[in-house]
Amino acid sequence: MNRNLSILGVGLVLSLFLGIVARAELTDADKMEIQRIAEELPIILAEQGWDPYEENFHSDYVNWSMVRDQVRSRDEFLEAVKTWYDEGNRASGSEVVPIEFVELAPGVAMFLHSQQEEFNEGTEIRDIRFVSIYKQEEGRWYLLATSFMDLPEE
Repeated sequence: MNRNLSILGVGLVLSLFLGIVARAELTDADKMEIQRIAEELPIILAEQGWDPYEENFHSDYVNWSMVRDQVRSRDEFLEAVKTWYDEGNRASGSEVVPIEFVELAPGVAMFLHSQQEEFNEGTEIRDIRFVSIYKQEEGRWYLLATSFMDLPEE
């Protein structure tokens, strides 16, 4: 009897351990949700305002500004966006073309995509290439890191 309980105990511990380290596959639903966030984020800011926009950024978020060759914290990045927003700038269109999803770890995914964003009723159009990392917490995906740059003009 004690031996059976010991075997059962070891089996439960192994099951729990293996369940913790088992990789969960990035599902089609996860990919769709990540792509939705990427595409709607500029419009969320324009139509719903600052708080709903800011909620999409993980507390550990960082942004690599390739143009300025610097890594900005969440607060630094959002402060720059807030300044732009407070000046009256608004996105009026957004279209994402997925390139690749890469699962980096359970609940962590890299999303490579191009995105065309229209600002201020079409007076400015940007064709941007993104490398974004998303992290899932409590069933919700958040932006953990981004790096992006405009496609160079020909």
